[in-house]
Amino acid sequence: MKTVGRASVVALLLAVASPSIAEIYKWVDENGKVHFSDRKNHSVKQEVVKVKPSASDWSGFDIQIKAVDVALSEQEHQQIEDGVNNVYEFFDRVMFFDMYKTVPVNILIFKGVGEYQQYLASLGNGWMMASYGVYIPGRQQIVVYVQEDRNRTFETIKHEVSHAVLDTIVPYAPTWLHEGLAEQMEMLERDHTGLYFKRHAENAWFVARAREDGRLKDIDQLLKMQSNKWRHSDQSGQGYVRAQSGQFVSFLLAKPTRRNFLVRLMHNFNRGDRTLAYYLVDDNYTGGVKVLESDWRSWLYRQGESIVRL
Repeated sequence: MKTVGRASVVALLLAVASPSIAEIYKWVDENGKVHFSDRKNHSVKQEVVKVKPSASDWSGFDIQIKAVDVALSEQEHQQIEDGVNNVYEFFDRVMFFDMYKTVPVNILIFKGVGEYQQYLASLGNGWMMASYGVYIPGRQQIVVYVQEDRNRTFETIKHEVSHAVLDTIVPYAPTWLHEGLAEQMEMLERDHTGLYFKRHAENAWFVARAREDGRLKDIDQLLKMQSNKWRHSDQSGQGYVRAQSGQFVSFLLAKPTRRNFLVRLMHNFNRGDRTLAYYLVDDNYTGGVKVLESDWRSWLYRQGESIVRL
């Protein structure tokens, strides 16, 4: 669920920079074994692996979109459909889940927050709360309303699509991962080279302020958080918890080796493993929790590049 509560500062923070692709290094040890890494090692002779982006063979779904008392242009309709399919493609091609086994969502868009809240109230079951959008599992439905900045509405839809995917294929994912991925999906786009992420300027701002104020959680604390405690922190107005989860996922996605760690976590939870993520790090991240924390702290000063290509 995309909840209301954080001030929008995106317009003040957007920056444009040249795209960045993480380099992958390859070398062969004395036993003839081939190794790959995203880090330069001057003690061995390495070569850079050239990765040429190719056109996608993704065959998108026909997404059902219903707008109530609001007119969507043909371009906006296409933008919504493309955004939804980009999220499906991300989980299929990058996270290695078979999305064709997932029932596509249908999207209901209301003119304003009043109509949106009235619809949620009619459903009962606690759906009535301050939010920009929700995913309703029993209906395979995403419900949103048109925000003043219409583009934020389309970002909210992609956020909720991520929840729909995880609710279907990774139901045991911890909430920090559930929400962190959803926050990141808001920034997912595609061009002729393939999928890429823009920097989430709002989350970057909140994380920078939390780090300066000493309120940012250590990664071991975040990874140990029970889902109910995460939700309590988020709903109590501590927006930095949601922002940090989103930025931590952004950090993991920024380099292929860290991305592989995220994939392994996701598939662990997909198999029904309910172990706290903290206890999976040592077996899945080179150097364990200490190195993960160190890598995260180094990344925090810039919070990554403005563009991350997949």
